[in-house]
Amino acid sequence: MATTTHADERYTDEYGIERDRDDEPGAVDKVRDKSEFVDHLMRMQDRYTSMGGNQYSAGITYFSVLAIFPILMLVVAAAAAVLANRPELLTQLQEQIAESVSGEMGTLINDILATAIEQRGAVAGIGALTTLWSGLGWMNNLRYGVSKMWKVDPTAVGNFVKNKAADLLGLIGLIIAFIIAFSVTAIGNSGLTTSLLDLIGLGDVPGIRFITAIIAILVGVLANFLVMAWMVFYLPRTKVPRRPGLQAAFIGAIAFEVIKQLGSLFFSNALSNPAGATFGPIIGLMVVFYLVWRVVMYISAWAATDEESLRMAQAPSPEPAIIRVRQEINHAPDARTTGAAVGVGAALGAAGAGLIALLTRK
Repeated sequence: MATTTHADERYTDEYGIERDRDDEPGAVDKVRDKSEFVDHLMRMQDRYTSMGGNQYSAGITYFSVLAIFPILMLVVAAAAAVLANRPELLTQLQEQIAESVSGEMGTLINDILATAIEQRGAVAGIGALTTLWSGLGWMNNLRYGVSKMWKVDPTAVGNFVKNKAADLLGLIGLIIAFIIAFSVTAIGNSGLTTSLLDLIGLGDVPGIRFITAIIAILVGVLANFLVMAWMVFYLPRTKVPRRPGLQAAFIGAIAFEVIKQLGSLFFSNALSNPAGATFGPIIGLMVVFYLVWRVVMYISAWAATDEESLRMAQAPSPEPAIIRVRQEINHAPDARTTGAAVGVGAALGAAGAGLIALLTRK
């Protein structure tokens, strides 16, 4: 009777997923067989969950928020340097603070501003060092998570100095890209566009505000696309095929714009009350960052599980075999030793036989 082993009952398909040979295809499998898009979505989800996408998104969020405060210190130091060289601008700012914030709070803010201007060098130095430390940790975790979506070990590629230099350049590029992307959405959702339309005499044109809102969203999506394309192609320590990478960047740009629009709506409502103004910004920032990094992990998994990417991926090489040779030498006894042993044995045998015969006679 022919028997089948456990290894014969299972097989690995072309995407590296282990399946049972005798299992009837379920409803999801049937849909996946009919639709390449659904099959790609399922492969993306499998890759995202199996490689810990949620965990990496949460870790990157922590380092993102940690890096924000040193960056704000640099911004404050830069603003303090400008105000120190522009006394008239500083006077106007202090007067506006006193008018907007009455009482001791306004005085406290002006005192903090004066202290920041006096110690702008120390603020800049501390901000630069902490930005470098936290920012490199931010980029390292972001690159690690994206590389894991490609099943690539980022620590196995390049040397330490080269990787850190690449992370520093990536950090600068990431900050600039985020500033551009969020600035486009902030300008589009602010009253600046309305003021500009009124200034040039187009504010009363029917439908002009709707048109400008659509244009602002399209410009925001374009900026998002550039940011996501940079992340998809630059961050993983492997070669990313062009077509899957551009598809992933486009999907990420749409999702990023949705997150920005919702974030803008949240911040505008949260800052309208004292409790929201106190806790809302940091909570909203963490939520926005977490959603953004989840999008980055998902689109990286999408690009990595495309058929073209799977064909390019090389199977991991097995661990090198270690062969240990143990040499054992058994020394055979020589002729003299053998003869002596035989003689001694014969003598002992004869003596024993004689002793038995003597006892028997008695």
